[in-house]
Amino acid sequence: MKKLSLAFCAALLAAATLTSCGAPAASKDLTVFNWIDYIPESVLEDFKTQTGINLVYDTYDSNESMYAKLLGGATYDVVFPSTDFIPRMIEKDMLLKLDTSKIPELANLEPSLAAKNTWDPKNDYSAPYNFGSTAVIYWKDKVDIGDGSWNLLTDPKYTDRIMLMDDPREILGAALRYNGFSINSTNADEITKAKDTVNLWKKGIVKFDNDLIKSAFAKKEIWITLNYPENQEAELDEADKANMGIFFPKEGGVMFMDVMSITKGAKNVDNAYAFINFILKPENLAKIYDEFGYPGSMYPKTAALRTATPRYTADQLTKSEFRADVGENLSLYESAWEEIKASK
Repeated sequence: MKKLSLAFCAALLAAATLTSCGAPAASKDLTVFNWIDYIPESVLEDFKTQTGINLVYDTYDSNESMYAKLLGGATYDVVFPSTDFIPRMIEKDMLLKLDTSKIPELANLEPSLAAKNTWDPKNDYSAPYNFGSTAVIYWKDKVDIGDGSWNLLTDPKYTDRIMLMDDPREILGAALRYNGFSINSTNADEITKAKDTVNLWKKGIVKFDNDLIKSAFAKKEIWITLNYPENQEAELDEADKANMGIFFPKEGGVMFMDVMSITKGAKNVDNAYAFINFILKPENLAKIYDEFGYPGSMYPKTAALRTATPRYTADQLTKSEFRADVGENLSLYESAWEEIKASK
């Protein structure tokens, strides 16, 4: 009996040890990989305070660099791809299929958006975060935008006062719209025509650049640029902000939509769901959209909570298109871009 009692006690002790020590404790960590200047620090601090989760937050400046880093083996829990990268990331099995029951705030998404969602129609792998557009940005006291056309880029008055982004899909997409084509064209002849248009624009610009473009505009070394308005405005003082104008060319341009996804290799999946749902709460989206002046009409419940006027609205983007994945036809854009960069 004594032997049996000791064995029984030992078994109880082993079970207790397994429960308290052997079972992994719930993780309090989360790694997020996002665009630069895309969530206000105050919102991130609120998340950490309210959840107790330790947030490791890294940033990138292009989808290409994000994609390459993940392919290279970097591990993050949550990423913010643009929609044209979602199909290829799904194809390469890089994203976790979402359990939307763990993201109840996703139910607030504007229903009409579903009709435009070609990248992930059922949001199986992505929760829409934000949409917007690049704009032609200019100094009001130096530039007359005329009828608001891409033709401004060929006006001789502004030769060597223009800088454009170094982004083949963005710039060739703009030229495609200028010529009446889709920004997602896979027609080689249309892309060639767009290339010819960009070569005409190139005669008047200083360079294609992603690093110096904001500071060169802020210093008034250039007067016209194509960029994200919120990013450019962040470089300016209050007086210059009032002098900064933007317009969306009448022919249309390139829109973006960025989403939140959980990577297939995520180590903190529950915390990833908590983060995505926290960001999508109307009060948090309102803070984010107010901070950067985004249209923010994807989640209608945020409208009543906003305290700032959007920098622009979706109504100004009716001629523009969302980027879509063009698959193997991306090589047509890359080849055209190489020829543009190499031309005199």
